[in-house]
Amino acid sequence: MEINANFEVGIMKLNIDFDELIDAFEKSNIMSHYFIDTKEHELIYINEEIEDNASEKLEKMEDDKYIALPVRLSQDDFSVIECFVDELSEDDFELAEKFHEVLEKKKPFRNFKVILEQHPIVKEKWFKYKHNAIKNETINWLCENNIELENQQLIPEIKIRELRDLPEEIKDFGPVACMKCQNKEDIKARFFSINVAPENRLIEKENKRIMKEKYGINHYGNFTGGERDILTAAKCPKCGSEEVFWDYGGG
Repeated sequence: MEINANFEVGIMKLNIDFDELIDAFEKSNIMSHYFIDTKEHELIYINEEIEDNASEKLEKMEDDKYIALPVRLSQDDFSVIECFVDELSEDDFELAEKFHEVLEKKKPFRNFKVILEQHPIVKEKWFKYKHNAIKNETINWLCENNIELENQQLIPEIKIRELRDLPEEIKDFGPVACMKCQNKEDIKARFFSINVAPENRLIEKENKRIMKEKYGINHYGNFTGGERDILTAAKCPKCGSEEVFWDYGGG
């Protein structure tokens, strides 16, 4: 069901428990449907496999006061597994390769679970990774549909501070040229540390607010690959544009 256009105007505030919403996102599929009743501020669950009157209930959900949660497909879970295995390869390349092999064969989900059972520590990491991935999917969906959950902290407190002493991995990383006027002279670099990885749209939104209100910066980049995330910013002294191309050896 498409979200009614009325929901896209302004912000809709709902009093729905965030953890329950994450759980619904994970369990939603082609036969198990979840809806938000925007008037009663509650989740509604309809299972087509076990409920005799499921069709009648689903017809009622066409009312504009209901919002359907996205249907979760097996491809969605498979993509999360692939991302987890890719990240795992940084710490245990051999085990990651073993996972990649079984994911390319028949019954990939079953084989993935078999290997997980043989590695309890990795299994624990997987459950945390999956939960975080679905949490971020839920947050992104809320942001896309202009929905706020009342009286709940969905992301950690974000702290951004300007760096004076740079980590080794970014000392040679700097602004090369203005993308607007192609100027390459006297473009000063600014670096900022952030305590939370920009892994969902709500964090990105808060980053933009802080960078604009605290530092007067509207356009910035994100450097990853080290022990922490770094925000990068520069301004062309010639035309004033903040859209600057960065690269190694450019500072």
